[in-house]
Amino acid sequence: MATTQPQVSVPQWLGQQLLGPLDDAAGLMRRYRELDAFRDYLEPRMRLVVPALVLVVVVAIACGLTPVMLLVGTNAVAALMGLLLAPVVLIGSLFVLSLVLFSWLEERSLARALGRRTGPAPGRLARWLKRKIGADLGKPPRMPWLLGALFVAAPLALLVRLAPVTTALLLVLLVLAPILYARLDR
Repeated sequence: MATTQPQVSVPQWLGQQLLGPLDDAAGLMRRYRELDAFRDYLEPRMRLVVPALVLVVVVAIACGLTPVMLLVGTNAVAALMGLLLAPVVLIGSLFVLSLVLFSWLEERSLARALGRRTGPAPGRLARWLKRKIGADLGKPPRMPWLLGALFVAAPLALLVRLAPVTTALLLVLLVLAPILYARLDR
């Protein structure tokens, strides 16, 4: 007997993509307030969390400045649009990057509290990182793909045209940050 999957309309899918991360963030904040294990995991690791947060803020600022750098100087209307888009992109990228970071940290705290991995077996790259560098990245966090594409990937892709070295440096730091955190978090 075949089962049919309910069809999701485009507005429903869009609503899930836009509001789902807001629900995830609210749940994450609630769990931080109510569960001692998450707080107990984060508090002694503030020396590792603060640099990660600084990186999140720096990348969010770079994303937020992209519309200004791209559109200012072209014409008055485009400059105004760039100035109006800048805070939206800044807040959006800060939200997405913070949500991903703290979701990953929550997953690490859960794995530590349970004494075992909570997700599927690690892939080849994760096994190599753990064996060679001693960095167990754990389960990857849920990613808000639509918001991530709009507020992080698109601005960084546009920033490549304007400041390729800066963008490359930010991308390298974004890749190395979780590896370094996992290596130092023992």
